Amino acid sequence: MCMNKSEALSKIKAALTGDAQVITPKGETYEDLVERLSKELLANVITPVEVTVISTCADNGDFEKYKSSKVWAIANHDGSWLLTLESENEFALGFGDDPGKIMMHGFSSSDVLGEWCT
Repeated sequence: MCMNKSEALSKIKAALTGDAQVITPKGETYEDLVERLSKELLANVITPVEVTVISTCADNGDFEKYKSSKVWAIANHDGSWLLTLESENEFALGFGDDPGKIMMHGFSSSDVLGEWCT
């Protein structure tokens, strides 16, 4: 099964309804930060690309789950990829130039902004 951009946007928008675990900089409200980061994320959504996660930065994370699952990259900015599992509302941050060789940050959650802004 293939994921399309509309499905990726729907998955992200549904996840944006929850509370985001992001650190609010001095002088900015949490609400303004979440709104700004949400717009930035949505502007970086791509036509999903199936990726292969081959390594991780952190031990004891969710690497094995992502290594053995169907994983889609659904946003990209400067070599950082927002990854999602096809069958779950989970997100993770990945790095790399080649979708066939993605390094995962290590952890994942349903907090799409928290993962994207890690």
